[in-house]
Amino acid sequence: MTFSICAGADQFVELPKLGVYDCGATSPCSPPPLASPGMDPALLKQYREDGYFVVRDLLGLDEVEAICQQITRVVNQHPAVPEELIQMEPAVASGEKTTESLELGVRKLFRVAKHNAFFRQLASHESLVAIARELIGPDILLIQSMTLMKPPGVSVEKIWHQDNAYFRVDPPDLFGLWIACDEATVENGCMHVMPGSHLGGIVEHAGPGDLYGATTIPQVEEVVAIPLSPGDALVFHGELLHFTPPNQTASRRRAVQYHYVSGTVTRRGNGNPFDYDPEAVIAGRNEIKRI
Repeated sequence: MTFSICAGADQFVELPKLGVYDCGATSPCSPPPLASPGMDPALLKQYREDGYFVVRDLLGLDEVEAICQQITRVVNQHPAVPEELIQMEPAVASGEKTTESLELGVRKLFRVAKHNAFFRQLASHESLVAIARELIGPDILLIQSMTLMKPPGVSVEKIWHQDNAYFRVDPPDLFGLWIACDEATVENGCMHVMPGSHLGGIVEHAGPGDLYGATTIPQVEEVVAIPLSPGDALVFHGELLHFTPPNQTASRRRAVQYHYVSGTVTRRGNGNPFDYDPEAVIAGRNEIKRI
């Protein structure tokens, strides 16, 4: 699959241009037509059947470097940032472990596109939006964004879960886009998935906060690891079971993750503690209904 990268306006000084369209309006607008004819049918078939596919070199290495630089800039603003934005690894937050720098103790930057213009602009990157249009249609909302840091020496696993167990949208027109910023390996905590698990609906989940996960985990033989190189992306259905193990190496394993949802879904609230408002309208309508 090949997507064009347009040389759109870049608002960020000293950083490489992102493949983003700027229509000059203050409200969200749609990017120009793609140069490519669309997504490879084999990838769509894999998405329907297995619940995921991989796109190699979705972003260029200059774009990946710009992401890493921006992560450092955000962390360096601590503590003058919103409380939810910079979240530390539990062992670092408790004082059990220390790191050489604040950044090496960060678990994630949470809802980062809500709080940072760079990551909000990146969410409208033409290559990302092209995938979203193919999978969920013309009405595209960014429902959540994170950088997932998985630092060496202090990180813990992210337990098995389905993203729609958090978001509770119906129909499940929701997917995640996980972009590697470093080499992601089995040893340093790459994504692991259970192919086809999106076909069975949402399984039982329990636990608070980051410990909210599936009460029954897949068998080893059902699991597929997804190693990625910088700039590669894993695209996965919102009801695909997945997890990441701890980083057991001395190397970093940073990633950016965006969750996109159709603007026409219904959300089931009922006291859901994860019922956050969408962070941005990427294209089309925001007509989410809550019940």
